[in-house]
Amino acid sequence: MINEQLLNPESIVVVGGSNNLHKSGGKIVYNILKGGYNGRFYILNPKEDEVQGIKSLHHVDELPEAELAILAIPSVYCV
Repeated sequence: MINEQLLNPESIVVVGGSNNLHKSGGKIVYNILKGGYNGRFYILNPKEDEVQGIKSLHHVDELPEAELAILAIPSVYCV
């Protein structure tokens, strides 16, 4: 059911995850990590190899399937 996937996803990707905690992508990654999320967690950032200790993927084609995607990028890049 869609509510279960939103509230308790088995996997999450943060598109635009950041090392900068002053940016939304940095705050989101920080809160997921500090909140004790136990599922599969991916970060997509083409400019970083690692974000807050997590390997960063550089292209959307590298992503495995994720139940929840969080877009922390400017709206001009969202399609």
